[in-house]
Amino acid sequence: MFGTAAEINLDALKENFINIRNFLPERVKIAGVIKANAYGHDLKTIAKALASYGVDYIAVANIREAVAVRRVLNEMPILVMGYTAPEDYDKAVKNTITLTMFRLEDLRALNLNASYDNAVMKVHIKYDTGFNRLGYKDEATVISDLKQVLQLEWLSIEGIFTHLALKDADSDTQQMKKFDALIKQLKLEGIHIPIAHACDSIGAMIYPDAPYQMVRLGAALYGYCSRPVPFKLRPVMSLKTSVSHLKWIEPGESVSYDGLFTADSRALIATLPIGYADGLPRNLSKGGVVLIQEKIYPIVGLICMDQCMVDVTGAANIQIGDSVELFGEAASLSDVAVMAGTNRNELLSRVAMRVPRRIVQDGEVIATVDYLLGEGDYGNC
Repeated sequence: MFGTAAEINLDALKENFINIRNFLPERVKIAGVIKANAYGHDLKTIAKALASYGVDYIAVANIREAVAVRRVLNEMPILVMGYTAPEDYDKAVKNTITLTMFRLEDLRALNLNASYDNAVMKVHIKYDTGFNRLGYKDEATVISDLKQVLQLEWLSIEGIFTHLALKDADSDTQQMKKFDALIKQLKLEGIHIPIAHACDSIGAMIYPDAPYQMVRLGAALYGYCSRPVPFKLRPVMSLKTSVSHLKWIEPGESVSYDGLFTADSRALIATLPIGYADGLPRNLSKGGVVLIQEKIYPIVGLICMDQCMVDVTGAANIQIGDSVELFGEAASLSDVAVMAGTNRNELLSRVAMRVPRRIVQDGEVIATVDYLLGEGDYGNC
């Protein structure tokens, strides 16, 4: 391989899914979260793969992502977890998309829209237990509104959910108690909602026996969880590039913009065709490293939009075209995230559209997704 690409290992994805599926109680459904282009891994590839593994639901952030998934999965339930504007309800109805709702006027508007197509729309109700982002805040309002929604002909309340802030165990407990109290009160009011869910990847790992019917898995599927996991999670994405140029610089010579790196002694500099426009954070200019031939080398000078430079002085036999790993199975994404002052999910989701995704299965590249030149063949993904 020459140039920059993200390798997407479907074997690792499948292994992660199976291990999590075996870890969770059998009664618990799994919603695979593939928002933000499946955390950068390619939305359509991951959607098709998860469907083949037996995921119960697909969850996305917005209606455009949902419609993109529907184009490759005809039957899979798809949940939009974020807000959907009324002008997009027609897209939801025509593509059988489950929407998250938390206002009576929006529920009524969706019901009206669905009536034009004689389509009963499933909805999930969002309840805010302390995250303070989206959702009903008041229990009495939820109950009052749902009683009215039950009279609407074209809506079916399939789910109700909340989101844990995961500050600490005590705050998690308080949020779940608030959620449990609502569910109990709904039952007392004769309102039955089949699916309740509260846990994302972290919540699913630390509260596998929480009495809910579904979990929403994102980061854990892609190989990461910031809490202990009783099995190995394998990174699915490896971001790689190659050496495009080698040059010696003399003492006193500088590298890149503003001359922030100046050589103290003669140094061999490797140029790499990857920069911040590809998703490599510019603040890795100080402290960032890469992996070449199983050895670590420092990034030097400011990272450019399209390229960066690495000090490979002392390396034996480095050549133009040699593979370089920025993160993945060999180079820790966790370490890169710490150096960049961010989290792993941001780094994954920031891998740019101009970076091709090379889909790997059974050790072989089975497809390449290239957003600029055409998405290509998804093969057996």
